[in-house]
Amino acid sequence: MYYHPTMLPPNASPVVSTTGEAGCAQSGDTEITVRARRLVFENTVFSVYADHIADRNGNEVLQYLSVVPKCLLADSIAGVAVLPVRDGRVGLIRVFRYPLAKWSWEAIKGHAEPGESARDVAARELLEESGFSVAADKFIDLGAIAPEGGVIEGRSRLFVGVLTGNAEKAVTPELGHGELVFYRQDEIDNLIERGEIEDASTVVLLLKHVRMLESK
Repeated sequence: MYYHPTMLPPNASPVVSTTGEAGCAQSGDTEITVRARRLVFENTVFSVYADHIADRNGNEVLQYLSVVPKCLLADSIAGVAVLPVRDGRVGLIRVFRYPLAKWSWEAIKGHAEPGESARDVAARELLEESGFSVAADKFIDLGAIAPEGGVIEGRSRLFVGVLTGNAEKAVTPELGHGELVFYRQDEIDNLIERGEIEDASTVVLLLKHVRMLESK
């Protein structure tokens, strides 16, 4: 539930504009009215709001948490998840998630930047986080997912990138990032069963990849 400023009634106060940077589209339709919006926090990627919202039946929430990405592409795409595939094995990165104080295995993910397409984001993030290069037009598009539709205004585009060569550059790990490992499908199944893969985008992407292979 996220609400574009143009949906606010004329007398709503306070209102903070959420217009993104150049090249970032904003969109959305709703049957819920935003009566007031207060900016609580922002950084370079997100704006966080406390919204006073109400529906047609008289239900209302005085401080509804809305996390709004500063760059939204077409179809409310805020970022991507990429599954690199090499010799039939799928690559996952070991990531320490600070809010959960826990390690997990995840697909490569990242936020969109102004002027990019979703495929551009996939190519950039794959190179930055793995050192492997795949041309933007070579990624396999497996649809989209709303990682947390009750809080975050934004969806993630899901891609598979088939690797045909060696890594092109050394990678400097980001904060909390560990190694990249390529797994067989039976190993992936075991990781999920043991709770070592919990990230929703990663689980859905892995499932869609298996379904894609089964349909061939």
